[in-house]
Amino acid sequence: MNKIQWLATALSAFLFLSCQGESSTGKEDAVTEKKPLSEVLPGAWESVSIRVEVNTAENTDSSYVFEVKEEEWAERLATRPIRLYFSPDNKYRQEFIALNGDNLSTTKGLWNTFGDTLMLIEPNATYQYEVSAGKGLAEFRTMMDWDGDGEDDDSYLAIHRQVSRATE
Repeated sequence: MNKIQWLATALSAFLFLSCQGESSTGKEDAVTEKKPLSEVLPGAWESVSIRVEVNTAENTDSSYVFEVKEEEWAERLATRPIRLYFSPDNKYRQEFIALNGDNLSTTKGLWNTFGDTLMLIEPNATYQYEVSAGKGLAEFRTMMDWDGDGEDDDSYLAIHRQVSRATE
């Protein structure tokens, strides 16, 4: 095989493999296409971390960051990670459980999604989060009044891991 034939064969193989790579990438993109939140959320989710950037804490010029990572949860909060249960009929509950297994509190309500926005509606409050989800994790972001100063100026980020597709 002379150099020209070898080069033509190598070039043909390269082009063939390149085209194969492009078509498989297109297929992978179609398979991993983002599902609507209404399809992703049903199931049980557990808190992994919380980060709140508090702006002008208690009407002063001071700011601070409150952050709890997964490995610090029990020590810093003396509870198990928060559990959220989203049922397919748009009902949800959030459970706060002590380290010994006692239920500290439960909140219940309705949930609905609008694009990447999640609304949690309880009898006396409504919460709105921007949610991005993938690979079994969901990030909930919002601005809220964490420090009780009357201003929704504190940046809240909670990361949750899906632990089950079941809601019980």
